[in-house]
Amino acid sequence: MSTSTTQLTASEHRVMQILIQGKTNKAIAHILQTTEGTIETSLHRIYSKLNVDNRVSATLTYLAIEPTKHARDS
Repeated sequence: MSTSTTQLTASEHRVMQILIQGKTNKAIAHILQTTEGTIETSLHRIYSKLNVDNRVSATLTYLAIEPTKHARDS
């Protein structure tokens, strides 16, 4: 099965863009002005869409799928 970040919502992309910086759920929630519970729910949805089961795998998959987008940000 092919994995694509186009399945992610704009909100989920924002969560991933912060997650790849190594931020905790608490920090992500603070940055996005939401609750940790909301971030946990978002991450579970992201994991499902990316066919992974943890934040490290999600980060690696996300970066592998969209490498040029993140190379510009570095």
